[in-house]
Amino acid sequence: MKGTSRRRPRDVMEEVVVQPGQARALRLPQGTMFGVRDLEGRQACELVALCSEDPTEFLDPSVTMEIVGRLFPTEKSKLYTNRYEPMFTLVEDTVAHHDLMQPSSSAVSRQLFLGESGEREGTGEWIAAVLASEGLGDLPVPRPVHLFRRTDVDPDGNFVLMETPSRAGDGVVLHCERSVIAVIAVPDDEISPITGCNPTPIQLEVSGSV
Repeated sequence: MKGTSRRRPRDVMEEVVVQPGQARALRLPQGTMFGVRDLEGRQACELVALCSEDPTEFLDPSVTMEIVGRLFPTEKSKLYTNRYEPMFTLVEDTVAHHDLMQPSSSAVSRQLFLGESGEREGTGEWIAAVLASEGLGDLPVPRPVHLFRRTDVDPDGNFVLMETPSRAGDGVVLHCERSVIAVIAVPDDEISPITGCNPTPIQLEVSGSV
């Protein structure tokens, strides 16, 4: 999915649409091709993933930044675990912006940064609930990879949150280097560039092992 190409994973076996305000877990065998697609454009989402065989090993954005030597991965980059092992390969990418720096949102951060009352939960709470439903509620929630989200750093070192650059139909395809439990959470706030101020669904596409 490079440039303007918007190919779908071959032989898609399962499609799941995740609405804003929701998180969804998928158990993916090693070798699976895992597509994440922005259906309408300008919508980022969060990816958290744990190794099926040992969930204390998980996708780690900090380790990924250290190994790839960049603030965000590019097509053909690998995404690494907290034990410095490859978990995914980013085999196709039409967006080319993915934030590895920021944490998940929470009721507290929504209150602090969005001016909300503190009653609406954030992606961190949704991910925790989904992991608990998978029998993993005793584990800390790892930091996410924010797919399609663009966060720049200005010359003074300040974060600059940009409008999500994905267009309708854009997305990524990840090759699972390990068997994983992957969770996608879709933000639902209406005033943030993360959603283009208009939260919309994300589609997950699972194809057979290769």
